[in-house]
Amino acid sequence: MRRILVHCLIGVIAFSADVVIADDPPAVQKSAIPKPPPEEIEQWIRDLNAPEFAKREAATRQLIAAGPAAAELLVKATPASSLEATCRITTILRAWYTSGKEELIDSAEVALEQLVESKNRHMAGRAVATLEQYATTIRHERAIAQIKQLGGTIEESRSPGRLRIAGPDEMRFFMVILGRSWRGGEEGLKYLPRVSGLTQLYLLQDPPTGKIVTPGVTQDGIDQLRRVLPALTIDYRGPAFLGVKAMANVTICRIDEVPDDTPAARAKLEAGDVVIGFDDKPVTSFQDLVKLIGTKQPGDVIKLDVLRGADENEMDALERIKGLPDPEIAKGFLDKLRERLGKKIDVTQEDRRDARRVGRNTTTAKT
Repeated sequence: MRRILVHCLIGVIAFSADVVIADDPPAVQKSAIPKPPPEEIEQWIRDLNAPEFAKREAATRQLIAAGPAAAELLVKATPASSLEATCRITTILRAWYTSGKEELIDSAEVALEQLVESKNRHMAGRAVATLEQYATTIRHERAIAQIKQLGGTIEESRSPGRLRIAGPDEMRFFMVILGRSWRGGEEGLKYLPRVSGLTQLYLLQDPPTGKIVTPGVTQDGIDQLRRVLPALTIDYRGPAFLGVKAMANVTICRIDEVPDDTPAARAKLEAGDVVIGFDDKPVTSFQDLVKLIGTKQPGDVIKLDVLRGADENEMDALERIKGLPDPEIAKGFLDKLRERLGKKIDVTQEDRRDARRVGRNTTTAKT
């Protein structure tokens, strides 16, 4: 493993690039849906509780055909609905949601989100179950398409290296970037909770003032989003960028990809490099790197401290550094690793046991 110092000329950030993360969602159909009068819709809703089975069945079919015109009235009717009517309302909304027609899907999704908060606990439970059933298919794919259409960028990162889960259930994580090209404002933020596996959100910020400059997005809107997605990591980017992709929410900053024609590519950074320093400041995660880049302006020259050619044992040791409770001990452990750079080394099992033992002993001493 080698340690190298890289000087990079930082470029101007570009948020408008589209990133292909999956197959395009199925094309939705647009068609004119007839709008029956409200009085007729209200009668059909009452008929969902009719004693006659045939009448209940007919009302269900008519409400499915009525489409969006019936959505608001169905939501209003649910608090007093019987269990029979609740089941039929769920059937109606599911039929819309799986119809492939954009207008119907929109109406069903909005209605289901409202019904999650219904005072009718049977209806609320069925709404939650329906949204969860389609969370990784219809709901997820539509949210991605809508965010991209509004000028957002989405990147997918599958769990790398030792974190990879084999088979079809491999973990998928998504990051959304809302920069200067964002046209959705705060209204468009409603699509973020619909992205399955969303772990990271980046917004554009003016470094001197700390003000959010993503168009149409305010701090109040972000605070509301935090209440809906408390586990979401929200970070801010300035006008400069380096041009690397890495796994978020892990304890080292290992570069996964270096796109062509970026400052990182021109500086000869490579996939697999581990960034451990930025202008003599420590970097222990991708979030650290993003925050430090956010303090720079386009055209600034930076110095990166990079480890290249690390094997799995060395990666294991690096990942443990962040978990050590005392910064001085962590620094000493990293310095010990650096002493070996320039030649092929192995981090032995004893080394890793020492790291864990130091962490435990220090914690005990402080308590």
